[in-house]
Amino acid sequence: MQRDDHGRKSAQPVSAPDVQRVGYTSAARDEIALEFDQPVEWADALAAQFYLDAVAGKVTSGVANGNVITLKLAAPTDAKTLTYVVDKTWDHKTVLFGKNGIAALTFWEVPILEARK
Repeated sequence: MQRDDHGRKSAQPVSAPDVQRVGYTSAARDEIALEFDQPVEWADALAAQFYLDAVAGKVTSGVANGNVITLKLAAPTDAKTLTYVVDKTWDHKTVLFGKNGIAALTFWEVPILEARK
C-alpha cells in the first residue's frame, strides 16, 4: 500500500516476478531465454514445470543471470509457445522465485520469439 498509495520507493521489488519476453537465444533453437521484470532464482527441479507447445520433458536444465533465465532444451525444437506451471502437475516445492522471495507469476502459452540478431 505504501508504494501504491504513498509513492514509497523500495530497495527491491515488492511484487511477483512477471515474464516480459520469451525467445530463442540463437538460430540453433536449443535454448530459450525468459526475461523477467526483476531478478529471479533458478533451481534444477524447475525444469519439469516448463512446457513447450503443451508438452512436458523438453527442458533439461536452466540457469538464472539477473532478470534472465536461460532454459536448456533436450533437443532443438520448433515450439511456438512456452507455459510455466500446469495445474495438474503443480508442486509447491518447484516454484520459481524472485530474489525478493516472492513466487513468480505463472504463464500460459506465451509466444516464443525468434532469436535477436
